[in-house]
Amino acid sequence: MGYLNIFLGAFLGDLLVKKTAEAKLPMGKRISILGDRIWLRKLHNRGAAGGFLSDQPDVLLKSTLGMLASVFGYAVMFLRNGGKKIEKVGAALLLAGGCCNWFDRVHQGYVTDYFSINCRKEEIRNLVFNLSDFFIFIGTLLMAVGSLLPGKRKK
Repeated sequence: MGYLNIFLGAFLGDLLVKKTAEAKLPMGKRISILGDRIWLRKLHNRGAAGGFLSDQPDVLLKSTLGMLASVFGYAVMFLRNGGKKIEKVGAALLLAGGCCNWFDRVHQGYVTDYFSINCRKEEIRNLVFNLSDFFIFIGTLLMAVGSLLPGKRKK
């Protein structure tokens, strides 16, 4: 039940932050926080990361759903077969982030991104993220690390 709570907390948490960003952040304006280390700015991303497939929304929706189904199937497998906790937490975060962004695409036609990292590299500074993007990254990382750690699984 704990992994379902992680999933729901991450999914609903980012959904709430996205709705707040939609309501409070003006489009195209940058607000500096944390000593100008983080920029709040609203962007409607019709594609995947960096706008990838923004011109093919049907392909994006179907491929995202396929990836989510694959991760869900994998998660069910190791939930039933005694997978490692780190993998289960990773799967919950990955699924929450992916589902939240997919939900936005289905219901709005775009994903609301709302913050950037101000750093020296312009390529990074120009990216705009949401919490789901970090859940996807961290979840993938945890699953990968967990799969490499020694341990037994039930057969």
